[in-house]
Amino acid sequence: MRVLAVSVAPLFPGVVMGGSQRVLMDVVDALAEAGHDVRVLCSQSAGTGSGFMTVHGAVVEPILPLRGAFPAPYQVMPHRLNAAWQVLSEAADWADRAYLHADAIYMRGALGDVPVMRSLHDFVYEEALVSAFTLPATRTVVPSQYLADCVRASAGTVTDVGELNVIPNGIAVPVGRVKPVLPAGVAPRKTGDLLILHPHRLHAEKGIEESMRIAVEVQRRLPDRNVRLLTPEPDRDGSLDDAAITDESVMELARRVGAAGMLEFHRWLSADEMPGYYAAGDVTLCPGRFVEAFGLVPLESVVAGTPAICARVGALREKQGLPGVNLFDYGDVSAAASVIVRVISESPDTGAAAREIGQRYGMAAMKASYIAAITGELPRSTSAHPTGGEGWRLAPWCYVNGDRIYHDYLGRFEKFPLLSAAISEGKVPVSGATAQSIDFTGELNRAITDGFLVRS
Repeated sequence: MRVLAVSVAPLFPGVVMGGSQRVLMDVVDALAEAGHDVRVLCSQSAGTGSGFMTVHGAVVEPILPLRGAFPAPYQVMPHRLNAAWQVLSEAADWADRAYLHADAIYMRGALGDVPVMRSLHDFVYEEALVSAFTLPATRTVVPSQYLADCVRASAGTVTDVGELNVIPNGIAVPVGRVKPVLPAGVAPRKTGDLLILHPHRLHAEKGIEESMRIAVEVQRRLPDRNVRLLTPEPDRDGSLDDAAITDESVMELARRVGAAGMLEFHRWLSADEMPGYYAAGDVTLCPGRFVEAFGLVPLESVVAGTPAICARVGALREKQGLPGVNLFDYGDVSAAASVIVRVISESPDTGAAAREIGQRYGMAAMKASYIAAITGELPRSTSAHPTGGEGWRLAPWCYVNGDRIYHDYLGRFEKFPLLSAAISEGKVPVSGATAQSIDFTGELNRAITDGFLVRS
């Protein structure tokens, strides 16, 4: 089968700029290995060159004349959009199937009658939201039940999003113990060092400030240790990520929170280098408020032997109870520091944790499921057709803690003492007919207006 895969985000040989791009390259390689003829179109960007082949021979062509910088690929001149339409149209004439990875292709008309399978790897950026609410697809794949629930509770109530399948991202579990390797340019580990890893883009919502504050608190509690916070260097020219923080902003932030002496930058690492990097750390932090649709980083860290400490945000909540993954409420620096102090004093069975993660998030299972979805061989799922009703329930992007409810999209807790108690006592979902007679009507109305509750 001839498969056209399209990524608006640029792709690079040997370098992965985010979890979803890594998934794409794994899927493309699997399709090629299975004997399918695969072409991959992505945006032009500095550093992509004239194209490259994957391990199993799929061709990556960086020829879409889009801006390419994440997360706003469509801020381009009209004639370049016209040229992008022509590129897509010519490629669609060749293809039997189109796979739109992290779908951002508004130009559905350019694809003609080719069956479209799309994947959504976030439900934050405009491209993903517009795709779910307005654009057709034969099948939609999401990496977590959390994201599926978000789609159903929003787009699924007003439009037919078609077949909706959950295919968890796959994890490659290393064979044996991973050798720790610090990036070039980073000082070797010394006795007493405590290495905290922040392996994320320097985007404000990815938690660099929270990581700094947590590192400072850990240093305060462990004065005999030398806390070091490692993170990828900023994208200095903004060619890859328009939302990235600049060098000056990062250092000013570090000085302001007292972390300047512990912050260390390193170059962006390739996928092959990441296991050794994870193994070199004492803990890996995922403390931001970005609404993660899956959360690869904590799993990759744990299978390399290093525990992960994560904010209870988005799909990371689904990792509750997974060995090696430790959750705390977003913004609770003290709680995060307490978790770090505890886990570095323990001797967990990292081998057992890696095996359990491998069983639940196997790479082979992910590849096989994606191939079946793209080729049309995956069995039908329960579709997210429009739903109605007068009842209200807690939104999938929210959770209750005491008298407060956290909202992923607002990135904060808000107090709802009566409503929180009603949810905990099983009095919610509540029907519209009884909403006016209950004792928390005021809180209920505010929660509906601000999106803490959705239609049942």
